[in-house]
Amino acid sequence: MNQSIIISDDQRWQAVNQQVEFSAQVMGAKVQCAVRKSTLEHLVGLPLTNDDKMLEAYHSVQFDIEELLEQKLQQEDFESNGNIIV
Repeated sequence: MNQSIIISDDQRWQAVNQQVEFSAQVMGAKVQCAVRKSTLEHLVGLPLTNDDKMLEAYHSVQFDIEELLEQKLQQEDFESNGNIIV
């Protein structure tokens, strides 16, 4: 677990955008984050076809997602709106 990134417990599946959205606290600042369905599928190693399983898949690889977020932060790879998407 990365202590410089604290992920909030507000994950929600956004079917329109095909991503799990959540917020994180990064060095005291709140940042909106998302993980794409394709990234989740890669991390869990399975195709995800049921929207109801997206949050379950997210939680099973949450620590891997934190590592990807950390990489994006180190590279200062933010979206134009300040969000981080992995």
